[in-house]
Amino acid sequence: MPREGLVTRYFLRRLAQAQRERGRSRPARAYTRALAEVIAVFVLMPGIAVFSAAAWYFSSMPPAFWAETNARATLGAAMLVTFGLVLLGHIAFGRHFRRYIRTPEAASEFDTEEDRQIAFWQKFFVTAICGVLVPLCALITITGPAL
Repeated sequence: MPREGLVTRYFLRRLAQAQRERGRSRPARAYTRALAEVIAVFVLMPGIAVFSAAAWYFSSMPPAFWAETNARATLGAAMLVTFGLVLLGHIAFGRHFRRYIRTPEAASEFDTEEDRQIAFWQKFFVTAICGVLVPLCALITITGPAL
């Protein structure tokens, strides 16, 4: 097994899949697609879970705490933070994975059915937990169970 970390292996698996689906004629497009998936799985989905946990926490504050807040400002702040997370992920991961634009063959050892299954299940569990389960729990806790 290669010595790359979890995020790098996920990136190389997605890069291999993008290269196979789009052909090897456009390595920059395959790289961009793989980078976007890494940012979604390792930055945005955990960010959604953190937003949900924060919403749950702040909803437990007394109503007087929220009396003077502006809902649009809260939404704007959430959008700004989301944009910031994407930008931060692009800067951090883009710099780390830039070397694979020029050497797309580095992903070839991750182009197996087993690697495709691993990448699928990694994305599935992160999405299910961070993008569905945690926000759903927060929503049920905030609004209360419907009777």
